Amino acid sequence: MSLDHRQLHRLHRIESGLLRSDPHLAAMLAVFASLAAGEHLPAWEQLATRPDRIRQAVALTVKAVTLLAAAIALLVGAVRGLVRAAVMGGRARSRTEGTSAAQPRHDDQGWNPAQGS
Repeated sequence: MSLDHRQLHRLHRIESGLLRSDPHLAAMLAVFASLAAGEHLPAWEQLATRPDRIRQAVALTVKAVTLLAAAIALLVGAVRGLVRAAVMGGRARSRTEGTSAAQPRHDDQGWNPAQGS
C-alpha cells in the first residue's frame, strides 16, 4: 500500500503523539508490528484500489439501470393490458347485448345440445 506525502505526514504526527501520550502502548504496538511484518493480509481485509472501486461502481450502475428498464417494461405492459381491457371490455359487452340466450350454440362437430344426441 502506497501513501502520498500528506498521508505519511499525518501518520507520523499520530505516531509521535502516541509516543508522547502512552509510551507503553506504543512499545506494544511496535512489538506487534515487528511480529506481523512478514504476514500478508487476507484478501477480504485488503482495501480495494481505485480501479476496483470504479469497476464496482460501474457494475452497480449497470445493474440498477437494468432493473429500472425491467420495471419500466413491466409498467408499460400493465398499462397496455389495462387499456386493452378497457377497450375490449366495451366491445365485448356490445357484442353480447345483441345475441339472445335462447339461441342454441353448436360445437365444431355440428352437435346441437338443444336437439340431444
